[in-house]
Amino acid sequence: MSLFENVIFFLFAINISIDDVKNHLIRNHKLILLLGIISLSSISSFGGDISPLAGFQFLGVLSLLYFVSNRFGESGGVGFGDVKLIAVLAFAFFDSGLHSIALFFFSLWLILMAHVSLYYLIYLKFPHRLALAPDIFLASGLYLYTPIALLLPQ
Repeated sequence: MSLFENVIFFLFAINISIDDVKNHLIRNHKLILLLGIISLSSISSFGGDISPLAGFQFLGVLSLLYFVSNRFGESGGVGFGDVKLIAVLAFAFFDSGLHSIALFFFSLWLILMAHVSLYYLIYLKFPHRLALAPDIFLASGLYLYTPIALLLPQ
């Protein structure tokens, strides 16, 4: 991605994260616009990085997680906006396959543990509700830019 594309993506990440922290809501029109920009960027770079299969795989796995967590969880579980956000990011940046899904969940788990730990250190209580958009963007960065994948079997 070019510097311009990185800046646009970073601005979307900040905007979506702030909206999620304030309202616990990820708006569909922002996700559609982000997906459109990612798609146009990929088409303009001829042979881009878009993997529809990865997007559908992540959407399927996370939809199952959404339904299970909301069926059996007391506080509502994972929001569907978070599921759609991860699917859009997977569509653009992630590889397909079980290995990729496991690696992303490991990254997300690390970020969530850090988030909950910091929250506990600041407020001396565990959060009952978290805005996951900032964690999802950080986990995506961890997934994409760290050599964790080199440590795991291919």
